Amino acid sequence: MPNDLLTYFEKRFAEKKPAPKKKSVFVTISRQTGCNATGIAIDLVKALKAEGVKWNYINKEILENAANKLRLNPSKINYVFEADRKTHVDEVLAAFSSRYYKNDKIVRKTIAGVIRHYAEEGNIIIVGRAGVATTRDISGGLHLRFTAPYEWRFNSLKKRKEFEKFSDKELEKFIKEHDTKKRKLIESFCGKDLSEIQFDLTINCAAFTRQEIISLIIKAMKIKKMI
Repeated sequence: MPNDLLTYFEKRFAEKKPAPKKKSVFVTISRQTGCNATGIAIDLVKALKAEGVKWNYINKEILENAANKLRLNPSKINYVFEADRKTHVDEVLAAFSSRYYKNDKIVRKTIAGVIRHYAEEGNIIIVGRAGVATTRDISGGLHLRFTAPYEWRFNSLKKRKEFEKFSDKELEKFIKEHDTKKRKLIESFCGKDLSEIQFDLTINCAAFTRQEIISLIIKAMKIKKMI
């Protein structure tokens, strides 16, 4: 009888023991204008699938999900990703003109919350959107930075269909403006200069082919035991 009772309790406790929580793993990509991070993310997802693991990537979905949480049109909070901040006058006017008004602090907190949610869910590649700034304290991440010489980035954009009708001056202006926006976005969420932010791996896109970049990332993920 004592042995039967001991077996019974051992079985009950074994049944109730919670399964160990799987470590969440994720990748963030920060990039200079002209380094095709979205294209690389798409190819990385395919390469990971070939490795036998399912991953996804997100970019603009962050904006849409944050807007849904705030019950706002995405255009109402897109100013954050344009690296702008509401002035006091903007805040006052917006408060009077919309019953769905949300102040700048709430908007940014919601965006950060959405990004962190994706990271904690795991198996996700977060493209841009200040991903590194809002997830640096979450373990399990691999934070990447894509860079390239200006001339390489200029020529890379020149080959894309959406820039076919751009003059050289227009393209130069586009690169300058978007480099500034990307830098300000990260700095506004991180609270420090971009040069002070530590990335796990910085890749010069001009020095490697797309496939080589994918291979480097997968190698880094394996070293960190993410796959």
